[in-house]
Amino acid sequence: MTDQSQAGAQQNAKDVPELPKPEMHIVDMSKAEVDFAIEVAKKGIISLFKNERRSFCEVAQFIKKEFDKTFQGAWHVFVGKHFGAWVTYETHKLVYFHIGQAGFMIYKHG
Repeated sequence: MTDQSQAGAQQNAKDVPELPKPEMHIVDMSKAEVDFAIEVAKKGIISLFKNERRSFCEVAQFIKKEFDKTFQGAWHVFVGKHFGAWVTYETHKLVYFHIGQAGFMIYKHG
């Protein structure tokens, strides 16, 4: 990596704020799935800061694709600052949490 590209990478890292610790609201999911959910949610939020994605809808689509690929089945994802939900889900396949002001609900049904 050249000095110039290294400096650019360091500047991009500075542009992305440190994300707060997730605030868990509902956890009915294995630890591995919860850890994965938090990891991909953080990647999604960071992608907004980097302008790689433009909306919470695009972040939800990214998370759904990652869950479908990794855990298979019909996963559903809500991402946003304000939403309500009443869902039917498979046993042990739901997590709801916030990272900062962004809420994430991920569940499997079908």
